[in-house]
Amino acid sequence: MISMDDKVDLDHMGSVMALPPAPVVLVGVADKDWKEKNIVTVGMFNVFSVRPPIIGIAVTTARYSYKLLEENDEFTVNIPGKELMDKVIACGEKSGANTDKFEMTGLTAVKGKRTKAPRIAECLMNIELKKTRSFEVGDHTWYLGEIMHTDIVENYDRSQALLYWDGEYWSPADRPIKTLRPD
Repeated sequence: MISMDDKVDLDHMGSVMALPPAPVVLVGVADKDWKEKNIVTVGMFNVFSVRPPIIGIAVTTARYSYKLLEENDEFTVNIPGKELMDKVIACGEKSGANTDKFEMTGLTAVKGKRTKAPRIAECLMNIELKKTRSFEVGDHTWYLGEIMHTDIVENYDRSQALLYWDGEYWSPADRPIKTLRPD
């Protein structure tokens, strides 16, 4: 299992270049006092700018994390490996309003180095972000954030990441490893 001790700092450009294509991400968000913290699984992710380094996630207003993202200016984007697939699915299926997802999954919340948002120790990469803007598009709100800091496992390889597209979980080197859509 990965821990924060297995990671090194990575510059902002390096973090953008290290991102896998179409990753499923675990977003960490908390209130300023860490009384409320949550993980939400997000499949809508994009790089919006390289200079400055800005990435974005989209969350539907029905999610508990929507409330936390609206109330706080910091969040993390965490890139899980394929060994975390069951935990990624659980974080997407359960609401954080009534469930401590860190406790439920056994994932470890670690305060950020440059933000107060929770990083997830077991993920391959942790990107700390300062929210720059948000805007609604259809049934989702996009949250854009400038990269403040990134931690990444020392021997990181994009093929370790978990990808998601059209109801299927993939690893870059394999065929789909789990399909959620009916045939």
